[in-house]
This record gives sequence, structure tokens and C-alpha cells, in this order.
Amino acid sequence: MKYVENIVIGKPILPPCVMFASDVHDWINNEIEKTYYTNERFLPKILVELGIYPSISEIRRNKPNLMISLDRLDFLDNLKISKKRRLWILVGE
Repeated sequence: MKYVENIVIGKPILPPCVMFASDVHDWINNEIEKTYYTNERFLPKILVELGIYPSISEIRRNKPNLMISLDRLDFLDNLKISKKRRLWILVGE
């Protein structure tokens, strides 16, 4: 799977380009190809779909703080997934 930094869940109130990019050119040239769209709300399942972790049980064992369900409107910035990996998550309706 491709490299992902930004995750959009559901239908956000604000467009992802406003949240993840400094301007339209930055969105088109950089951020749009690093953005993953899904309707899944359980963060460990998303991380397994992206190939960041091999299984939900490994996340449960090694990163229990990531065992969350994203059910409310939210924006998680700079969420530390591993030593060198961070994600930005925009949660919509």
C-alpha cells in the first residue's frame, strides 16, 4: 500500500484540504496522494488495513493507547503511531 500520513473518516465538516494543507497547491502537489479515505471508525482496524501493524492483537499488546473508536467529530494531529511514524486524522459524521 502507498505511504499514508492523513486519514479522513466519514464525511468531515471541513474539506480535508483545509485541515491538511497550507494552500491549494500544497494539497494538490503533496497531501492529496498521502490521504486515505475510509468509513471505518475503529482505529486498530484502519492501521491494519494500511499495513502499519500486522494485526489488531499486536496493537492491543504493544500500543493499548491506540485501541480507540473514533465516533465523534474530531481532528487528531500528530498522533504518534510508532517511533518514526505519525498520523493526522480528521473524523467526520
